[in-house]
Amino acid sequence: MTTDNDTMENLQSYLKKEILKDAIILKNKYPPISEKVNGISKSLRIKNIYKLKGNLNNFIFITTKNYTKNPRYRYFLAILLATQSSDLLVSLAKEFSKKNRLKLIQFSLYPQHFRVGLFSLKEIHNKNNFSEVIDLLKGFRIIYRKDLEKLGKLIERV
Repeated sequence: MTTDNDTMENLQSYLKKEILKDAIILKNKYPPISEKVNGISKSLRIKNIYKLKGNLNNFIFITTKNYTKNPRYRYFLAILLATQSSDLLVSLAKEFSKKNRLKLIQFSLYPQHFRVGLFSLKEIHNKNNFSEVIDLLKGFRIIYRKDLEKLGKLIERV
């Protein structure tokens, strides 16, 4: 039987060998990502952000320090939904993200440009569901873009 530490070590080694080997690390100072836990806002300080290459071209990999001691780090795979976020775009993405337990964040990869993008995140717990997460995020982006196109066509008709 494997323990949580063994699972985390397997995940870390898998990420280093397979996913992050060709990735570009983005070096900036980033604000923490916050999440609500039992109605209290907790912050996850960002350790590293990687821009993935190859068949994961549009993906971002985020490593955060956990606010609890175990596990020490948490890993998120993210995909950019919109380069310029707004409340309207968030409301378009909210239903699908709730249904599939995805997180939506408005986050700036390049803080010096003052452009806040809309990202969809999924936390990675083990290496076995990594391909499922990739397919889910790719599918979400396709559905989101189609909804955005429908909205654009609706506006044109008015």
